[in-house]
Amino acid sequence: MKKAPLIVAGAIAGAALAWTAGIGTLMYKVFVSPPQSDRENPQAGRFYDDDVVEATKETDDAIERLKENYNPIEVSIETDDGLNLPGYFYINDKETKNTFVCVHGYNTNSDFAFAAMVEPILNAGYNCFLVNHRHFGGHEGKFTGFGILEKKELIKWIELVNSYFPDGKIVLYGTSMGAATIMQASDQDLTENVVGFIEDCGFTTCYDEFNYLMKSVTHLPSKPIIESLGFMTKNLLDLDIKSSDSREALKNTKLPALFIHGGRDNFVPTYMVQECYDACGSEDKQLIIYDTARHVHSHFKYPEQYEKDIFAFADRICGVNREEDKEQK
Repeated sequence: MKKAPLIVAGAIAGAALAWTAGIGTLMYKVFVSPPQSDRENPQAGRFYDDDVVEATKETDDAIERLKENYNPIEVSIETDDGLNLPGYFYINDKETKNTFVCVHGYNTNSDFAFAAMVEPILNAGYNCFLVNHRHFGGHEGKFTGFGILEKKELIKWIELVNSYFPDGKIVLYGTSMGAATIMQASDQDLTENVVGFIEDCGFTTCYDEFNYLMKSVTHLPSKPIIESLGFMTKNLLDLDIKSSDSREALKNTKLPALFIHGGRDNFVPTYMVQECYDACGSEDKQLIIYDTARHVHSHFKYPEQYEKDIFAFADRICGVNREEDKEQK
């Protein structure tokens, strides 16, 4: 008779383990190797409102304008694991050596992420370099590196920009996962001409971000599922989603930093930017929260103020004096 409870308990434990592993496997497919996003028919939903749908349409229009009016130089890097990834260099018609290196986020590509920012960057007197990550946008690679691999690749992109403008200054500019990539690279041995960074809606760690999404979207017990996902990424891909901590890297950076976040961001919660800002060891740091903006949509909600803010920061750290430039002209 005593065996029955043990059998039942074992069956329950086995079922729970199988359920957790199954959900963990599903999350692996969703987070690590997601299908490409579909922008053909944008709809308002859990993370989006009508403003975001409109921004998607504006971005597609901006992509078409770029195709019609600009001819960027296509370049590439080879990753440590043998992937060939493309980048696009928009060199300003006005002579300048200074460059914005733009690093896109999760499940998108550089064109979509920065189409609406290329012209403002060029008009502000900078070159604009668009990075492309592995897996996303139809590029090589079966999985994303969550910024863990991408921060190493960012160094290669910087070296490539320096091959064109070795005496120029570089401003790193990232959104979402790209912002986290930049923050996590901020304590690396970057070249001296990287004079600062702008991060827009970056997360603290992959683990924290996945944990937040599991709780807010599925309302399932997140810890065992995320632990299962972490086990899989560690053993299958040698990626530790707990190790990619933006806050730890920021503690050691001296780079000037501009932190930006949307006050209504429900994809990367706004409290994460405060944690990153507080952790940042730089004496030159600034935090701007655009109250009603969703995830990476501050530029669409507050275009004039957003551009004023980022270019004021960039001009200052690059030593650009627009009044002197006007007088010389």
